[in-house]
Amino acid sequence: MRTLKNIGLVLLGIILLLVIISLFLPSKVHVERTAVISGKPEMSFALVNDLHNWEKWSPWHRKDPNMKITYNDTASGMGASYSWTSDNSQVGNGSLKISKSNPVSFVETQMNFMENGTGTAGFNFEPAGTDSTKITWTMDSDMGWNLIGRFFGLMMDKFVGPDFEAGLHNLDSLVASMPKAPTYEITAVNVDSKPYLGVTDSASMSDKGAIGAKYGEMYGIIGAEMKKQKLNMANAPMGIMLKIDGDKFVWEAGMETDKPGKSSGRVIAGNTYAGEAAFVKYFGAYEKTQSAYEAVYKWIGEQGKSPNGNAWE
Repeated sequence: MRTLKNIGLVLLGIILLLVIISLFLPSKVHVERTAVISGKPEMSFALVNDLHNWEKWSPWHRKDPNMKITYNDTASGMGASYSWTSDNSQVGNGSLKISKSNPVSFVETQMNFMENGTGTAGFNFEPAGTDSTKITWTMDSDMGWNLIGRFFGLMMDKFVGPDFEAGLHNLDSLVASMPKAPTYEITAVNVDSKPYLGVTDSASMSDKGAIGAKYGEMYGIIGAEMKKQKLNMANAPMGIMLKIDGDKFVWEAGMETDKPGKSSGRVIAGNTYAGEAAFVKYFGAYEKTQSAYEAVYKWIGEQGKSPNGNAWE
């Protein structure tokens, strides 16, 4: 009996010692990993900012491909969230919500691991060279007065750090496998006003052949009118982008002429824009010209200017 009593006293002493030690352990836990990965910041940012993309790179999704995920109605950015359930003890159950999202630079998430506590994670994106991104992935958690949690906090970096490293490696591989965004040389040019004849029409953007067919029809009408008015073509045919209304694309086909013409029926006589313009050359499929337009508008903003009028090609 005395032996059992002594064992009990020793165990009690050990427990009291652990309690005392835990009181002096830090309550706050910080885990951080950094990596330089392929691609510009906007590419990796999009994969983190849209939670539907996490299945492609998240280390926890790869640990349990059969985990059940439920998304809310917000697809990306602040307010987007999902919850998960898993029979894998390394994954467990929980939820994640984006609490902050600064375009192409930072994403913050709030994580709830249920019985395993909560945490705040951050992803910081910085350009690293011409085609690389430095990503810093952090997680901060406060164990409060959870004495067992404080001991667990000492090992958090060892437990979570390798997962962060795996996730950053997955992001690097995923971005490297993505098609590279085309680059364009954009310059500022000054253009003179020229007389032209034009016809306005529209077509469905989802019908790949409709726009090309319409262009042919519109140029035919303009050509016939030019012949009637004895006008000559002074430059390559052009298209002036007017608006996009859902699937409906509205534009004006035009031809510069060697002298002013007259409006007749569907054909409108006018003068082209005069002044400074942003100029870019595009070679490729017509349905992929959107990337060139996006590059031009971005370039205009970087010059501290704004678009004036409709784009033309």
